[in-house]
Amino acid sequence: MGHDLLFSVGGDLFTLSLPSDVGAHARGHAPWCTWTRIPGQLGKNYPAKVAILGDPKATLPDLAEALRKRLGAAGREGARGQDRRRSPPRMRPPRRSSGPGRARRRRARRSPRCALVGAVADAVPDDAIIVDESISSSHGVREPLPRPGPAQLLRAPRRRHRLGLPATLGVKLAQPGRPVVGLIGDGSAMYTIQALWTAAHDSIPCVYVIFNNASYRILKQRTLALKGFSAEDDQYVGMDLVNPRIDYVGMAKALGVPGELVEKAVEVGAAVKRGLASGGPYLVDVHIDGAFKN
Repeated sequence: MGHDLLFSVGGDLFTLSLPSDVGAHARGHAPWCTWTRIPGQLGKNYPAKVAILGDPKATLPDLAEALRKRLGAAGREGARGQDRRRSPPRMRPPRRSSGPGRARRRRARRSPRCALVGAVADAVPDDAIIVDESISSSHGVREPLPRPGPAQLLRAPRRRHRLGLPATLGVKLAQPGRPVVGLIGDGSAMYTIQALWTAAHDSIPCVYVIFNNASYRILKQRTLALKGFSAEDDQYVGMDLVNPRIDYVGMAKALGVPGELVEKAVEVGAAVKRGLASGGPYLVDVHIDGAFKN
């Protein structure tokens, strides 16, 4: 499909976790423009033909109106015609039933990771704040969480894999009257594990749920996507946290934070409630499947 221009609004394009000789945006193809409110994103990965610094939400309607006037009725119809010729035929999706039966089927289709998040959501009060840095386990995190009040779910910026533990402490210090639970990937936790000592030393009452798949699964997924030697050989060097598997409960205890190991999703809710009732920092180490080719 050909394009005259690629226009990124509020996005972060052409970023790879690992270096590659094959660029995501080949030179000589359609030029691209970027529009963001973050100065560091302007032309960060590739030089943009036009880079706009501003708030897209506030100014995009003005740009859309200006574009409509410039194209005119004939120009807009011509653009729609080109889009129809370039786009493949669309299949009408089957009609879905509604009601309690559909809700039960949706719950049944949830992945084990979503079941884990659902157990956390059921265990926390409505005013709780969830700090999510579960990385490769974060898909579907939003669905089971209630949204009754402000700042129900906070997430670290993309590729900032190390902020989860200290960010949870910061959120609790900023909102001392609300329960705070951090959902942290085991690989991410290792970047700033010393935050547990800070939680114990300053008696900061927050609960950490470690999504422990015994690996840097996000690196495996992205290495597999690059289709390099690791993907061909199915050997992902340095990305498994095994032999020995890290004992996060033991590590937390050494840093002054009590905790417990959980191996079944149905046990997570009770463990989180015990952590919230403890009145201090608490860690729940949840062992989950490390499969990454799905």
